Amino acid sequence: MATLKEIADKVGVSLATVSRVLNNDSKIVVSDETRIQILRVAEELKYKTAKQRKNKSKNIYVVGIVEMFDVAQQLQDPYYLFLRSIVEKQCFQKGIKVVSVFKNGGAYQLFEDTKLNGIICIGKFTEEEVKEVSAISSNLVFLDSSPNDEIYDGVKTNFKLGVFQALNYFTKMGHEKIGFVGSKKTLNDLKIFSLDDRLKFYNEYMKEKSLYNEQFIIDSKMTYDGGYRSISEYLKNNDSLPTALFASNDAVAVGVIRGLKEAGYEVPKDISIIAFNDTIVSQYTNPPLTSVSVHTEYLGEVAVELMVEKLSNDRRYAKKVIVPSEFVIRESVKRII
Repeated sequence: MATLKEIADKVGVSLATVSRVLNNDSKIVVSDETRIQILRVAEELKYKTAKQRKNKSKNIYVVGIVEMFDVAQQLQDPYYLFLRSIVEKQCFQKGIKVVSVFKNGGAYQLFEDTKLNGIICIGKFTEEEVKEVSAISSNLVFLDSSPNDEIYDGVKTNFKLGVFQALNYFTKMGHEKIGFVGSKKTLNDLKIFSLDDRLKFYNEYMKEKSLYNEQFIIDSKMTYDGGYRSISEYLKNNDSLPTALFASNDAVAVGVIRGLKEAGYEVPKDISIIAFNDTIVSQYTNPPLTSVSVHTEYLGEVAVELMVEKLSNDRRYAKKVIVPSEFVIRESVKRII
């Protein structure tokens, strides 16, 4: 049987790091790439934790993971990378074998020749892609989308709650000139470009409070570079600056902070920022970002739990789970009254 030392040597990290990752230690600070690498090497070497050996079950499932983005795209915004790492960790803890499903020449294929009990689909997929994936296995769970509530299980974030949490905090801190920075249009549950949910609920809230100002909506790619470029361009062409900005994700927020700093503005002294997602990046920006946590760990856990429930109980109906967000206060918002 494989040992922790073998995994540590192959990944190039300490024994303690490997042990804490495999035993689901939530307090460990490690990059998403390292976490995923540890889980994958442990899977390759067929390592089992003491808990897994003690609770060994004869019902071992083989579950595929298919993703909307490739690794290069995920590195621009690690949100989906982190979701996959949580799914892999949960599968590992439950003794479920994970097999990658990838697209090759327009068709979905498996990395190894095996029969899948089900597939967890991370991200958004077109109707045609859903049809193609379902041909491999009819037991599908969608993570971060729900393309067909009648047929497939889905796990999503409560976007409205998260946006309203952020905007309520801004107004509580005295802000009325509140801007939005992020993509105006993003992929919906069927991978079709439509009005982004965060912008939709931002518009709803701001209009309801009679605070809406279209000039303060800054269209940006959902990446660090997108945030940097969009705020830099905005500052060149506009004299009026909001007192607060709501950023669609952490990557955009960090890019915006850089652009503001280069233009001579300080966060939160001159402008306050709240981000969405609350990945590990939020804790280590300067200043640390106040952010809406979408609980990626819960999203991933629920997706795996739905799959296990579906397979073990032979459930015939679909479930859709909406996971509530949590507002995390740090140091990027200033009270102005």
